Amino acid sequence: MPIELISLITGNVSGFIFKLIASQTEAAQRMAEANLKTQEAADTSADKAATRGGDSGSWVRRFIVIMVLTGVIIFPFYLAITGGSVTIEENAPSGLFSWLGFSSKELMTVTSSYLILPEIRSSLLAIVGFYFGSSVINNRK
Repeated sequence: MPIELISLITGNVSGFIFKLIASQTEAAQRMAEANLKTQEAADTSADKAATRGGDSGSWVRRFIVIMVLTGVIIFPFYLAITGGSVTIEENAPSGLFSWLGFSSKELMTVTSSYLILPEIRSSLLAIVGFYFGSSVINNRK
């Protein structure tokens, strides 16, 4: 293989590699700019919501926080002491098409504990993110 052909091939390959790196860098830069615009829109929306809430909004938020924390912290201890039970209804997968979501059998399970629903968990995560997230932002200023 002549040296000119080797030189031509290595030049084309290196040019392709550098062009690929440049296009990936450009795509990452566009993604970062889009993320910044999204964050700015979220910040302005949060600022508008904070001014719109007023004093009654803060009392509603406090009530929601107290109810969620009661459901996560106090009720499990109370039911552990008193021995309350929870009935859970679920569909048991059975048959050939059970993997598609078709089930013909319903189960009723009685447990002697407290059921924390996914909605309660997501509410708790939202509360923690709201209160602790805002305190982190306030400490940075």
